[in-house]
Amino acid sequence: MDFFDQQVRAQRKTRWLILYFALAVVGIIAAIQGIAALVFEQSYTDLEMLAWVSAGVGLTVLLGSVTKMVELSQGGRVVAAMLGGEPVAGNTLDPDERKLLNIIEEMSLASGVPVPEVYVLPDASINAFAAGHGPGDTAIGVTRGCITQLTRDELQGVIAHEYSHILHGDMKLNIRLMGLLNGILGIALLGGVLLRIGIFSPSQRRSRDDKGGGLAMALMGAGVGLYLVGWIGVFFGNLIKSAVSRQREFLADASAVQYTRNPSGIAGALWKIGKFASRLASPRAQEASHLFFGNGLSESWFSLFATHPPLENRIAAIDEHFDPSQVREVRPPPTPKPSAPSKSKNGLEALLPGVLLPGGLSQGSLLQAQTLLASLPGFAGETVRDLQGGCAFIYAMLLDDDKKLRQGQLEGFQGDAAVREEMMKLFARRSEIALEQRLPLVDLVVPTLRKLSPDQYAAFRKNVRHLVESDQRIHLFEYALQKTLLRHLEMYFTRSTGPKVKYRAIVPLLPDVGALLTGLAVLGNADDAARDAAFAVGVRELLVKTSISRGESCDLAAIDAGLDRMAQASPEVKRSVLKACRETVTHDGVVDLREYELLRAIADTLDAPMPPLPPVQSDSISEPA
Repeated sequence: MDFFDQQVRAQRKTRWLILYFALAVVGIIAAIQGIAALVFEQSYTDLEMLAWVSAGVGLTVLLGSVTKMVELSQGGRVVAAMLGGEPVAGNTLDPDERKLLNIIEEMSLASGVPVPEVYVLPDASINAFAAGHGPGDTAIGVTRGCITQLTRDELQGVIAHEYSHILHGDMKLNIRLMGLLNGILGIALLGGVLLRIGIFSPSQRRSRDDKGGGLAMALMGAGVGLYLVGWIGVFFGNLIKSAVSRQREFLADASAVQYTRNPSGIAGALWKIGKFASRLASPRAQEASHLFFGNGLSESWFSLFATHPPLENRIAAIDEHFDPSQVREVRPPPTPKPSAPSKSKNGLEALLPGVLLPGGLSQGSLLQAQTLLASLPGFAGETVRDLQGGCAFIYAMLLDDDKKLRQGQLEGFQGDAAVREEMMKLFARRSEIALEQRLPLVDLVVPTLRKLSPDQYAAFRKNVRHLVESDQRIHLFEYALQKTLLRHLEMYFTRSTGPKVKYRAIVPLLPDVGALLTGLAVLGNADDAARDAAFAVGVRELLVKTSISRGESCDLAAIDAGLDRMAQASPEVKRSVLKACRETVTHDGVVDLREYELLRAIADTLDAPMPPLPPVQSDSISEPA
């Protein structure tokens, strides 16, 4: 799967969605123009009346859509709360919730998607959804029935299905659809308001010949008309929603099988939906019906509004030999057996699924994620799931090994005594955490740190920057940690959906790309000839005629400034940059941990999920000069 290609396809779908939406609005205007012509005894072709009708409909739809989009700008957690979901604590002791979190952490590490917020809905039915504006702003919700009635393999299939929606760009399209359709619903709501005003107006009691009575009747007539026309808009809106959703469910099912290599898992989950049902009790399920794993509503009329294909068709598409008699009732989840570490000499098999095709979640990366989680020191896994421990963990990772430099860091550090004590305890045990395990632990701590209050986050961010900058040198690990961690938290706390597209061609960014490829070439090669060769293969991937010269050193300041500009590029430009980086790094057939850390920072800044799995078990890793 090409992550950027999927983004482009999602953007095209969005354009079609907007077109269908515009056609629906035009249809509503035409219908209301007809009603207005009857009520006010005017000609249907009256241009002045058409202008007023168009303005009124446009304003109503705009206000309805904008209001909903502003609400949804806070991210997937708004959708989860709207449906009655309760957040799952990272250190929960509930075995079913622990099983769910473990599966989600595996999927996140395997795909490079930051660990999302996790919610459990109180429904006994079997269902799930993913909502948000992008990989860094995601909430996954599952029903209580989903985690209690499914086996681990079946639940893994459901979660893999939801990660497919994240990686394919469906999630962003879905949340836009919720906002747009709310605008059409506003017409029906306005009609209901006018109808109630007309019915309960004191003037309605007067004679129909009376001016006041005529006004009341006009309001009632307009209200009924708007209500009916509004629901016509909702009718077509649901048709759009169904058309957008149905085929993507087949793709997500197939992708889940590709990720897990276990068709019986998701097939068993779908079969159990048929047995136990997937309908949600939430009164607002209709708004988010196109987000769910299974149909969250009652059966649609002649399947016209069905947002999901029939269950039997979905099962047949992924496992034509499916045998319901083999489906087991839920039992205590077995401890996943991690696969053996890769025996690859240079570790490329562990790294390249995410670099060759960003967002390339695969069975291999999933097994590696399971191995990584199983190998983490117990104290580290517990620490990153605790709020105070999570902050202290990040601080401890940034402390310098040099005692004098570390003392300077501590002098300007602002934190209470408990955090300082925890930080120093973790620093004393830092050597127990392998270098290749540290960035994955940073990914696991993200959902914990989202629980900080805005003031606490401001203090945390200030401490992180102080620890990075006060020793007068920045290691690649520090750079990758700060770039990825603060970026995701900043988006969460500022409710940002990321930078807008400013560069649709790579030419204005060539100096920045040149600095980036220089840094990678210098990091991975010892002599100038090898650096020139690695740089040249990366430049060839850009397919530009402009000459680009290699610099002499890995300048993190120049790379950082350039990455911030490249973050404003279109998906096609970002893809070209990452392919060039891939060619530069893999030119010598070896990827070391320093190159991996810089690649991770690059991919993350460019919104390309990259599995944070170590490329090598390095015997000797030195920090760059």
